[in-house]
Amino acid sequence: MATSRTVPYSYQPYQMRYTAEFGSFNTVDNDMGIPMPTFVSQFKLHYGRVSQTISQKYEALGTDFEDTQILVVRHDSRLTDKLAVRIDGKVYSIVDLSVRDDTYLSYDLITIKRYKAGGQDG
Repeated sequence: MATSRTVPYSYQPYQMRYTAEFGSFNTVDNDMGIPMPTFVSQFKLHYGRVSQTISQKYEALGTDFEDTQILVVRHDSRLTDKLAVRIDGKVYSIVDLSVRDDTYLSYDLITIKRYKAGGQDG
């Protein structure tokens, strides 16, 4: 007898049509000898975008989750909340990482927020 199993979230391969770079920051001296943080890519992953409802956006107001985006990727053990994400030349920090590794078709949800260094866009 087959049992039905509820999947918390499932995505199709065609939804993973974007590419993001995951990495960290290294300090590199600029032309004037001033150390500047520079993004160094470690690996790339395909991702899909997760839509937030209006209600979810209102609930996030005034919290660390305000002005965030959610990405979905196939489960990857290299992901940690210490990494940064670069998408289309813009750098984001990982606010939350929801890891699911219970099956071979598991997906991770990554909540990201635009990284700002010294009051300027990263």
